[in-house]
Amino acid sequence: MATSRKSGPGGAEIETQIRTIQEDISTLASLLTQVAEGKSADARKAALDEAQKLLDRSKQSAEQVSARTRQVAGSVEDYIKEKPFQSAVLALLAGVLIGSWTRR
Repeated sequence: MATSRKSGPGGAEIETQIRTIQEDISTLASLLTQVAEGKSADARKAALDEAQKLLDRSKQSAEQVSARTRQVAGSVEDYIKEKPFQSAVLALLAGVLIGSWTRR
């Protein structure tokens, strides 16, 4: 038996559906691109936020070290003022020790 093909309105409907599917695929591809760009922007923002946190922690650590250094320097100055002779002897011994190490 021979089969007959319908032409006319049925064929036009199929072409319309194919065009609609193509437009939907194009729209979906565009949406996926936008989502991917959005995720990369989110990842970039997260990385920048983490970098800022690390920078803040580094600055805080540097400030603490600086404060501690000033405190130690103040203690050394106070010791030198209180005991100048002992400080001079310690400095002389340190110089002799360092000098003997560098000669070798």
